[in-house]
Amino acid sequence: MRKKLSIILFILIISIFTVACSNKKEKDNSNVLVTLVLDKGGVNDESFNQLAWEGAKKASIEYGIKIKYLESNTDADYKSNLEQAVDLDSNLIIAVGFNLSEALKEAAIYYPKSSFAIIDGSFDKIPENVTNINFDEGEAGYLAGLASAKTLDGNKFGFIGGISVPAVENYKEGFEKGLLEVNPNIELSVQYANSFSDAAKGKAIATQMYNNDINCIMSAGGGVNNGVYEVAREKGKYAVGVDMAQNYISPKVILTSAIKKVDVGVENTIKSFLDNNLEGGTTIIYSIKNDGVTYEKTDLLSDETIKFIDNKMKELKSK
Repeated sequence: MRKKLSIILFILIISIFTVACSNKKEKDNSNVLVTLVLDKGGVNDESFNQLAWEGAKKASIEYGIKIKYLESNTDADYKSNLEQAVDLDSNLIIAVGFNLSEALKEAAIYYPKSSFAIIDGSFDKIPENVTNINFDEGEAGYLAGLASAKTLDGNKFGFIGGISVPAVENYKEGFEKGLLEVNPNIELSVQYANSFSDAAKGKAIATQMYNNDINCIMSAGGGVNNGVYEVAREKGKYAVGVDMAQNYISPKVILTSAIKKVDVGVENTIKSFLDNNLEGGTTIIYSIKNDGVTYEKTDLLSDETIKFIDNKMKELKSK
């Protein structure tokens, strides 16, 4: 009898172990394809396109999915690239950038069974099969403005935007708010390149600004930023980057960067999709409260300045 009980107990232990192992077995996502449709500027724009792709690569490693990106060279490419992404039988299609909003809205209506998401989208009414991923660029710009005004003397600062879209305007308004909070006498000069890829235009505008005694320019223009950084190096001036940490490009020039964690937003969106938790027709906002935006701590910022800004971040998180 004791022997029988031992055998039964052994079988039970083996069964429990087998069930536990099967529960731990990861879901096979090898047939899942996530396709990113990028805005102009390319996958190596050192801005939101590149960050979005970095997030997709992290998701690919973490969850075993297939990923692909389609680059857009003109506005006309948005529609054709979205159609191509559908034709590829993509399980999830992520459009990157405000400029794709209208094309994505049309695609979502035309392909109601497809799942879409968009970075920085803007809609009167979000389609039911679209998840809109937004970031509080105003908060990130505010932190960069505080850092700039606390670090540099003078009352003249500049802002160069790529195109006047909501994300760029948010950066500008936040940057100005931070500057004025530290020094109410600061004046901010603003110009637009009407491009997210024209480095030469960025260089021309920055040259004019620096020649007018502006010591520091925040540039929110994708590839346009490279022209700004080039002039800053030549003239021994300062610049502020956006979207991703930019100081590595020019450590003595780029004072700080207003960071929005597009890579985290993309990776989280993919995870939600795989978990069947991605909710269409809604907007998800990343801010200081959920660690979605921040600023870059560089060697050009003093410990006192970093402590000052970190305390401001704590205040905003607690509100």
